[in-house]
Amino acid sequence: MIVKESKYISYNGTIILSDEFKPEFNNRAFQYGDGLFETMHTLGTEVQFFYEHMERLIRSMKVLKMEVPVRFSIDTLGLQKEITRLLTKNRIYNGGRVRLTVFRQSGGFYSPENNEVNYLIQTEHLKTKQYELNTQGYNIDIFEDIQKPINVLSGLKVTSSIFYVMAGIFKSENKLDECLIINERGNIVEGVSANVFIVKENNIFTPSLKSGCLDGIMRKKVIDIAKSEGLTVYDEIPIQLTDIMAADELFFTNAITGIKWVLGFKQRRYFNKIAKQLSDKLNETVFAESKVRTEVGEY
Repeated sequence: MIVKESKYISYNGTIILSDEFKPEFNNRAFQYGDGLFETMHTLGTEVQFFYEHMERLIRSMKVLKMEVPVRFSIDTLGLQKEITRLLTKNRIYNGGRVRLTVFRQSGGFYSPENNEVNYLIQTEHLKTKQYELNTQGYNIDIFEDIQKPINVLSGLKVTSSIFYVMAGIFKSENKLDECLIINERGNIVEGVSANVFIVKENNIFTPSLKSGCLDGIMRKKVIDIAKSEGLTVYDEIPIQLTDIMAADELFFTNAITGIKWVLGFKQRRYFNKIAKQLSDKLNETVFAESKVRTEVGEY
């Protein structure tokens, strides 16, 4: 999916060569995982769903009691223009991936000396600007070694991601394309890097945010698209393993990769009719919105 990493990064608003970035030895993201991040898809030099990403980031920063920089305000275009300059500097004009990492400034031990933040923006080239539905369905299993806790931090994209690292190792060791994560109640939560949906007839189900899943941007978009397509969506009920086994379809959603359908889970096999319908509509929606913004001169 990712073609290559880029030569330049942006650190606190200044574009520098990536080799010149030297984190402090007492960087709090490194020492304590005291940070947050957003990964965003770009179409040309335009960030998809920028305001939704920033709303989530700002909301998460407030939960962690971080001071929100003025340029992070969704009422200004400062940060968005900064990302555009970096994409242009790195000559990313097709599809791209942007990672915005925010971390509390160095100082203190578990108790920080202040709540001001630094931020880092990285970009990478993608092979395509569209969201492509996988031609070969995913093969998945369930990660049961560690259960995800349910608390106020469960839905945040924090840099202390060791839980997902362990799930990712399980995925790699078992040669899987993805795996299902369960919470402390034994309910299905999400994938390693994606939200999960199941389809039963014309009904779509996805784990409730109360289950501890990430409040995904693509999760929201797919829910909206599904409703616009006349499908019934249930997003406030717990999902159990029996629901997974009884489903007609199973797919994952991610802001970078879009929709990815599952072919097999244990002995169960799935279809991809609704996944394809939603993926096509997602691309149609994204390109239509991008065209409108371009025509009215909005960035």
